[in-house]
Amino acid sequence: MKTEEKAFALMAIAAAAVGAAAAPATLILFGGTVIPMTAPDVAFEAIAIAGERILALGEDEEILSLAGPETQVIKLEGKAVLPGFIDPHTHLLADAPQESLSVAAAQMQALACGITSAAEMLVRPDELPAFTAAAEHGEVRLRTSLYLAYNDLCGNVFGPWYVNYEPFAEIAPRLRIAGVKVFAERSTCGDERAAISFSDPLRRLLSPAGTFWYGEDRPLFAAPELAAIVSDAAGRGFPVAVHAIGDGAVETVLGALELAGANALALRPMVLHNLFLRDDLVPAFARLGVVAAVESTNACFVDVYDDLLPTLRNTLVRRWGDLVGSGARVVADSDWPWCDPGFLSPLVRLANLVSPMNASSAYASWEPCRPLASTQLVSVWQGLRMMTSEAAYALHCEAECGILEPGKLADVVVLSANPLTTLPSELPFLRVSMCLVGGRIEWRDAEVASQASGSR
Repeated sequence: MKTEEKAFALMAIAAAAVGAAAAPATLILFGGTVIPMTAPDVAFEAIAIAGERILALGEDEEILSLAGPETQVIKLEGKAVLPGFIDPHTHLLADAPQESLSVAAAQMQALACGITSAAEMLVRPDELPAFTAAAEHGEVRLRTSLYLAYNDLCGNVFGPWYVNYEPFAEIAPRLRIAGVKVFAERSTCGDERAAISFSDPLRRLLSPAGTFWYGEDRPLFAAPELAAIVSDAAGRGFPVAVHAIGDGAVETVLGALELAGANALALRPMVLHNLFLRDDLVPAFARLGVVAAVESTNACFVDVYDDLLPTLRNTLVRRWGDLVGSGARVVADSDWPWCDPGFLSPLVRLANLVSPMNASSAYASWEPCRPLASTQLVSVWQGLRMMTSEAAYALHCEAECGILEPGKLADVVVLSANPLTTLPSELPFLRVSMCLVGGRIEWRDAEVASQASGSR
């Protein structure tokens, strides 16, 4: 590890040791690789947790010295410990029934994937009481950030009902108000296909099939109209997250955010999806300080658009590498369950971010597909950041989670091996051995359960 990181860790251990007699660790994980996600070359052997928070990180002997008679001690057997994954765009609460799951079962599925925090990215006025009740009954086991809907997938406007709530307020256990969700273009509406709004130059390049599907679609708002909506939310302290898939919608959103001004931009607005980006749009994210949220789509999914927007596959679609290279803040989400089967898994999405070839049961009939453009791939380190520290920043919770350091919440995932040293093709097959939220083991596999305590 770096010298300064080592010094910081030793100071934390010393401080923890001073208070250990009064407040020893409640849980110690040792004998593995603890990756705090603070820098690529920083790692420890062990981590100590006291209650809900991280007590110290360090070498095995140092951390084991913080154990008391009641401390639960688990030997990692070489496994890797990372910050819990944060998914900044899901529909785990509202759309679990679509997958024949209860809220509790959907939460368990996310925990089994190593996700400790998530954004519920479309909360309608009539849904919030049910979500609050579920949280009060202990069914919301992830830290869940709610984005209250200004309008819905069909474009129906609810208006500023969010004014009845306080931004960033916790309204029930592990349930907080986070921001306002706005659709800049329609999405899937009932039995209708998803709408994608292309700019005039791109619309002229659509194939006949593309024109049939998307040729009439336009953004729901002009930039000044959307700017007024954003400004009103920002004036009340709410950041916005705006749905925009096509380049026409993205262009409208970025223009609106710039018109909304410094107050709105300071609240870290997110643009969701960003599937089609022209060259002139990419630099605007970094220039304005707008967070780009993306789904690391399967290679065959990208191939689909060759039939609709011919010859432009490598220059417009899936520009995650260009966004990262521009200096923008980029986060990787699932949009579960509106995704491939299994796409809830951050490890599957990580493989898609870093590999030119990847498979999916949803597109098996298309395979083999052409490899993704190498210029749009990111490193494993960057991909992990997009699901941990960058995602925490996007949800305004970086002071509490996203990296592992003393004093932060003990939201932790244990993986069967270190993803930084795993072949990209093997990333989807890493196992989540354990998932902790606030120092509490919320999920663990059978192997870890058999080693649950006293193992040194």
